[in-house]
Amino acid sequence: MKILLTGANGMLAADIQRQMPYGIELSATDVDELDITNFAALDRFCSQCAPNAILNCAGYTAVDKAESDRTAAFAVNETGPANLACVCAVRGIPLVHISTDFVFNGDGSHLLAEDDTPEPRGVYAESKRAGELAIEHAGGSWLIVRTSWLFGLRGRNFPGTIMRLALERDTLTVVNDQTGSPTYTRDLAGAVWELIARRAAGYVHFCNQGVCSWFDFAREIVRQAQARELLPRDRTINILPVTSQHYRSPAPRPAYSAMSVARCAALTGRQPRRWQDALGDYLDECLKAAR
Repeated sequence: MKILLTGANGMLAADIQRQMPYGIELSATDVDELDITNFAALDRFCSQCAPNAILNCAGYTAVDKAESDRTAAFAVNETGPANLACVCAVRGIPLVHISTDFVFNGDGSHLLAEDDTPEPRGVYAESKRAGELAIEHAGGSWLIVRTSWLFGLRGRNFPGTIMRLALERDTLTVVNDQTGSPTYTRDLAGAVWELIARRAAGYVHFCNQGVCSWFDFAREIVRQAQARELLPRDRTINILPVTSQHYRSPAPRPAYSAMSVARCAALTGRQPRRWQDALGDYLDECLKAAR
């Protein structure tokens, strides 16, 4: 099976490539090789590459910058997926697309299922939902995997930021009124490959098991990092809870966006592991890289 991977230089795509199953031929591209917002270029590339499926990991993810850069956000998050979906529909091949918990308004308190009604707030969220709808309306076969609070070895992420700041400061302030589920890109990549193998279609939610606030997440990062001596054990690092108003970010964030993984578990026959365990594996990988 030959798969065209877009957004290959990103954090999730790095683990997608590391966990590629036997028998898959992967054509990995990023914007320098293939601009998915250019339909003609994409169509030519697919004619030459002749993939059996496309896996789209490309995305505009600068949540706050999107508020003043609407055109760029919609180009990558709506026009790009629309182009990919059209190319796939014409060729009769499936599109696998990565989306986000941001498509929900975050006003509830229950685990969000695939059939809950999206209500995006902010330009980034609106652009991601627009991309989902463009894929739905293209008329081809598609799988959209929504995820949340990603962390991984490549690129900037919350655990890496917390550890860096903890080395610089004795006191950190972290938001305690946003609740969700952290997701290790290695676990998400494995789930994506399983879903592809099982020819899953429609919407599927994947995140690691468990619900926490960013404040809870930060405390666990520091605890586990100190246990592994990624942070000094003999230092007291104070983590103080604050509200979202403390930072006044340009873009709104969902207050509650934890998602149900029941459909993914039913499709794959496997429950995701707890986010605390996934975090431990991530930190072990960080420790190996530091040696």
